[in-house]
Amino acid sequence: MNQCDRIRQILKENKLKQKQFASVIGVTESYISKLLKDPDIRLSQSLAVLIEEKYGYNAEWVLNGTEPKLKQISKNNSLSEIHHKALTQLEKMNDEQVKAVLAFINSLEELEKTLNTND
Repeated sequence: MNQCDRIRQILKENKLKQKQFASVIGVTESYISKLLKDPDIRLSQSLAVLIEEKYGYNAEWVLNGTEPKLKQISKNNSLSEIHHKALTQLEKMNDEQVKAVLAFINSLEELEKTLNTND
C-alpha cells in the first residue's frame, strides 16, 4: 500500500470528500487530488502530524505505512481498532458532545441492568 492508497483509505474511512479533507488540513483540493494520483508526491512530516491530530492516523503510517495505523490513545493494548477509532472520535468532540455520548452509554447500561433483572 502506497501513500496514495493510505490517503484514499483515510478519506473512505472518515466518509470525507477531498474538499473537506483539504480544508481541515489547510491545503488545496487540487493538492489532495495530486496526492491521490501521484505516488511520487510526498506529504510533509508536518501535514502527516496534522492528519494524526485531526483524524487519529499515526503520522508514520500515513507517510510510510509503518504500523500501528492508528495512534495509541489508551495504554490498553488489547483494544480493537474500532475501540481506537471511537476514542479518536471522542477526542475531537466538544464537552457537550461528550456529555451526550456519556448519557447514551449510561442509558445502555441502565437498559442492560433492566434486561438482566427480567431474566
